[in-house]
Amino acid sequence: MSGLLDVAKKAYLTARRRSKPALTQTVQVHTMSVTAVVFFKDGRRIVTSSVDKTLRIWDVEKRAFVGGPFEGHNDFVLSVAVSPDDRRIASGGGNGAIIIWDVEKEQILFKLVKHTGQVSSVCFSPDGKRLASGSWDGVVIIWDAETGAILSTLESWDQVWCVAFSPDGLKLASGGAQGAIRVWRTDNTELLLEINAHYDRDRLKSVVWSPDGQQLVSVASHNDKTIRFWDSLNGTQIGQPCTGHTSHITSLTISSDGLFIATTSFDKTVRLWSTQSHQQIGQALEHTTRVSCVAISSSGELLASGDSCGNVHLWSIENALSAALGTNFSYLAHRSQAKLRQRLYAEALADAEKVRTISIVVSIVVMMFVGH
Repeated sequence: MSGLLDVAKKAYLTARRRSKPALTQTVQVHTMSVTAVVFFKDGRRIVTSSVDKTLRIWDVEKRAFVGGPFEGHNDFVLSVAVSPDDRRIASGGGNGAIIIWDVEKEQILFKLVKHTGQVSSVCFSPDGKRLASGSWDGVVIIWDAETGAILSTLESWDQVWCVAFSPDGLKLASGGAQGAIRVWRTDNTELLLEINAHYDRDRLKSVVWSPDGQQLVSVASHNDKTIRFWDSLNGTQIGQPCTGHTSHITSLTISSDGLFIATTSFDKTVRLWSTQSHQQIGQALEHTTRVSCVAISSSGELLASGDSCGNVHLWSIENALSAALGTNFSYLAHRSQAKLRQRLYAEALADAEKVRTISIVVSIVVMMFVGH
């Protein structure tokens, strides 16, 4: 009996080690704190912004910088976004200026100057034709991303910390210094919804949409160390908040399949959370200094985190997700599609076969119950 217990214990510890996210790369990309990190849609590159007034592009596969630093801001850079076609970058600066960059030519296409406070957030619409920006001047602006013309201006009444287009591009969510989420129509600037999302009027640092547009997820940066989920139609809270961080939460991102989110904190960790159970997935990703930003690749296999010392860390999270979501139909289907795009045909087929097996088992169970 003791032999069997030893074997079981060894198998458990092996599975536990394999489910832990693995740090694959650490690179110093900036001389000062990294303020934002974003994956390109191709999953091979990331772009970062920094207090050192520059942007950098890092090739994850080649482990090398792509060109030199993007220089053009005369103040710290707080936010960055990549267009859906991977051809342009938008960055927001501390002096209120926004720059649209040509990725291939590494050149400035044009500057957008209207905000009177620092631009804390920028994001492209799903079709890439519009750009939204949020600023400490209390204003959200929607721009024509191709001409730089202002399409609409939304008054938020407090400092704006984050903006996010809905997946269909018909709505825009913003988060402010008083802890509220506001949802606007993008065609006529009508305020559709206001959610008092976090306690103590704590400033709302990040807000994201679920891929189906039915939920909003938010984090506040100071006293309220929680992640909360909201119905995007009526503003009611969904389930219990995610809890676990012990210091200020600094950023939030959601996977392209919507099954998990990642958050960063001054507690020197990145944590993964299930959007279904609201429980933490696996172990926290430990850092040696404060973590300021996070991004997830489109395949959901890699995570990038930026810290206050100018470093970016690349993590393989596939094993941790497989351990937590390995029998989830949606997760396996999404991973199979991602492997197919990477031309990893054998792995794609293996995941597709798992999906087929789960479907068969579910069908048999349903038939058994119906038969009774």
